[in-house]
Amino acid sequence: MKKHLIIISLAALALFAASCSANRGFVSSPTRADIRKVQQFDPLSYVGVIEKGNNVSYNDSLSAVARELFGKELSRNSTLPKKEAVVIEDSLVYNRVQNEIFALMRYVDGNVKVKTIPIPPVIDSILEARGERFGLVAYNQGFTRTGGNYAGQVAKGVAIGILTLGSYYTVPYKDKTRCGLIILDSKLNNIAYVATTESESDPLKSNTYRDQLKKLLKKYKK
Repeated sequence: MKKHLIIISLAALALFAASCSANRGFVSSPTRADIRKVQQFDPLSYVGVIEKGNNVSYNDSLSAVARELFGKELSRNSTLPKKEAVVIEDSLVYNRVQNEIFALMRYVDGNVKVKTIPIPPVIDSILEARGERFGLVAYNQGFTRTGGNYAGQVAKGVAIGILTLGSYYTVPYKDKTRCGLIILDSKLNNIAYVATTESESDPLKSNTYRDQLKKLLKKYKK
C-alpha cells in the first residue's frame, strides 16, 4: 500500500480519554452468528515519545510502526471472519477514512451513547461499493519514554517521597497503550460491536496488541 499523509487535528487529539475502558460488546441487534465476514480497514495509530518531563510528542515514524504491528496482529487473529484490509490508493480518500476512524474514536472514548453514532459516510460508501455489510475499524494510541527520561522521573519521584517522609510518592508510566475495535453495520447504519482497553505496555511491541486483542474480542467470542 502507498504511504499517505494522514491529516488529523493534533490540537484536538488527546492521548488518553478520561472515559472508562470497559469492553461494551455487542450494542445493536446483530449477533456473532450474523457477522459472517467483515471488511477490514487500516488501523488509525497515534503514538508519541516522552523525552523531557512528562510531555508527549507525537511521532509519525513511531505511529507508522505501531499501525503496522497492530494491523499484523489484527490480521493474524482468527476470532473475526475478516477479509484482507481494503487497499485505498487515493490519498484523499485514505485520509478521509483515517479521519473518520479518528472521529469514531472520539465519540466512543468520549462516552457518547454508542447506539446513536452513525457510520461515517466515506467508510459507508466503500462498504456499499464492495457489497459488504460489516466493516472493521480499529485504533491505537500510546506513548513510550526514552531510557534517560524514565530513570530521571523515577529518581524525581524517590526524592519527593523522601522530602514528604513517604506521604507522597509518584511512579511514572514507562509505556501506555490504548486500543479500540469497532464493527460497523452499513445495513442498519450503526455500530454493531465496540470494545476498548488500555494497559501499561509498549505500543511498539507486537505482544501488546496480541494481548489487547484478546480483551477486545472477549465478549465477541461469548
